Amino acid sequence: MPIQESYTLVNSQEGLNILLNELDLYDIAAVDTEADSMYHYSVRLCLIQITLGDHHWIIDPLSGIDVKPIFSTRAMQTIIFHGADYDLRMLWNTYKISPKHVFDTMLAAKLLGEERLGLAHLVEKYFDVKLIKDNQKADWTIRPLPLDMCEYAIHDTLYLHELCAILGDQLISQGKFTWLIETCDELIEHSKVPHELVLEPWRISGSSRFSPEELNLLKSLWEWREKEAATLDRPPYKVLGVELMFSLIHSLSGSYPNLDMDRLPKLPRNFNGDRLDSFKETLEKALQVPPSEWPLPLQRPKPPLNGPDGDLLDALHIWRDEKAEELKFDPSLLANRTQLIALATPGKDSWEPRYEAAHLMRWQRNIWNMILNEHLKCKEFTC
Repeated sequence: MPIQESYTLVNSQEGLNILLNELDLYDIAAVDTEADSMYHYSVRLCLIQITLGDHHWIIDPLSGIDVKPIFSTRAMQTIIFHGADYDLRMLWNTYKISPKHVFDTMLAAKLLGEERLGLAHLVEKYFDVKLIKDNQKADWTIRPLPLDMCEYAIHDTLYLHELCAILGDQLISQGKFTWLIETCDELIEHSKVPHELVLEPWRISGSSRFSPEELNLLKSLWEWREKEAATLDRPPYKVLGVELMFSLIHSLSGSYPNLDMDRLPKLPRNFNGDRLDSFKETLEKALQVPPSEWPLPLQRPKPPLNGPDGDLLDALHIWRDEKAEELKFDPSLLANRTQLIALATPGKDSWEPRYEAAHLMRWQRNIWNMILNEHLKCKEFTC
């Protein structure tokens, strides 16, 4: 069972002022966040959990207080996260803030070759404590916050300081500590890069082989689902799942251009009244769209003029895996598939431009220099 710890809930300006004073007394903080993507249409930051030494805080951003001053304090310049990518993106998208330094215990565990990277697994291994994960999929917009959800939330930061120390010592002893720091610095910058704008978001995964008729139906169903989800403040997949959407398209194509509701797969129980009427209206309008206005399938992109050297790509893959096994960590940390392709693409006189194209960090480049020096016997690749 996890250790029972007391915590302070911050949902007033008075409580926030006390926390701000505490945060200026420490050099580092363990932090986690909770959001509500599983229950609402728009993702919101619902909780910020902070552990400072033996003090545990739960901050409620939905209470109306301005929590942004927290991130200007001394402790919040260096943060311990577990799986920092989502938290960093959430903080940047919500407040346009990022810490100066991060220690990601999940990345640390990955660099150390841990087989199981989840926080619960690491806490059980190093502290012999089993974390209760019953509220992993809870609705974090519930107010007042139930006691069990608060206790669950604080356990996500409770062990991070000690875990950071344990994993940090191991990284230092293996000469990997600077690798983690550089990787975390890259993660901070990556979290600020906006996601690429999708021009036709209705072209969801699995629709690439749809006919123009099917794409027309998909577009109409997707737009109806988005509008309904926004009205209900629910995630779109909870209004109409992708599997059901594809089944509907298959059935509608079989009766085109007529709408036969009896041929459709079973609809959710809450498809009644006005919702059912608007759903039927959407289908009827979609079936009346003339073929000249149907969306066309996307053309497959042409292969690059200079594709990767197949033999070199295979060799790099083998060399990477061998070195990763020697270093006792996941091979993807040295280079993922996309990066290997960049390294194997000809047309560059030296390896440095290939490193740039693959977006390799300094520590990765140093290891690849060793790999290439060993296998290609070229003086250019000495470290």
